[in-house]
Amino acid sequence: MAWFNQEMAQYRGEIFRTSRSEVAAGHIWIIQLRDRTYAQDGFEQLGDVRLKQVPIAELDAWYRDRTTATWRGQPFAVSGIHAGRASVDYLGRSPLWARSNGLEGNQRDGFCGKVNSDELTDVQVERIDQLARWREKHAG
Repeated sequence: MAWFNQEMAQYRGEIFRTSRSEVAAGHIWIIQLRDRTYAQDGFEQLGDVRLKQVPIAELDAWYRDRTTATWRGQPFAVSGIHAGRASVDYLGRSPLWARSNGLEGNQRDGFCGKVNSDELTDVQVERIDQLARWREKHAG
């Protein structure tokens, strides 16, 4: 599974998903990715994930990659790809178009669906550097 539009971190040379939920001040949860083997110890098992809190200042990198694409001429955010299918959220403004193209949802909450990933065009990735923002805010 390839993930998009999630906060990620590099810590001691390895890549993790992150969470700031119920974390100590100045720390972040790093969460092991299921498809990787990690050399580091000290992770706790919580349900089906392995995670630990680490100081933000010790991260090598912390970022969010926002992935957008076009499908059938309309804009979408891409949240993941698995087995050739992309999970997408419709960014356009036409509920009629969304429904007529098989997307689920409503005008208030938005529309989403799964589409063939090879039908996506104009794929763009914007990296937002969370660590630089954090360092700027906590400098001095």
